[in-house]
Amino acid sequence: MTDQLKYACCTALLLCALGWAACTQQRQPCLTPRIASLILQTVHYTSDTATTTIDTAIPAAGFTALPPSDTLRGFIYPTQSQFTLSLSPDTSSCRWTFTTDSTKYAGIYGTDTLTFFYRRNLQFLSNACGYTYFYTLDSVHTTHTIIDSLHILNTGVTNNVNTKHIQIYIHPDY
Repeated sequence: MTDQLKYACCTALLLCALGWAACTQQRQPCLTPRIASLILQTVHYTSDTATTTIDTAIPAAGFTALPPSDTLRGFIYPTQSQFTLSLSPDTSSCRWTFTTDSTKYAGIYGTDTLTFFYRRNLQFLSNACGYTYFYTLDSVHTTHTIIDSLHILNTGVTNNVNTKHIQIYIHPDY
């Protein structure tokens, strides 16, 4: 094999390798949370002032999505006072049941239903992450078995996991 032929073969292989590398460009990973999270916090009023609130840790809080939602699931949280839920991207409202104790004693305390009404906003995150839905809360309706009342702190539900959206005031008898 002549030197010119060897050079031509090496050049052709190098060009093929560069062409293949250019076609297999790696995609940037999505480092942004894609799911918009609704964050709820349970609180009590203090008995001495009746105006100051304190976090209320719930022993085994349970949340269950009610039909017609087929995209949302239920959650059981260990002892804590802050909870994360999702809203349905398919409808403008969704319902969740809430119990403060999802263990065998759940029947003692009862269950409440939370109905969230919101507007969906399709949001572009980035080329790597694509699109997701952000939400604007319009209102929340609840039953009052365990829940005394609630307060919407922030109506914009995005992928920011540090924003609290709703404070749930637990009934004083709980």
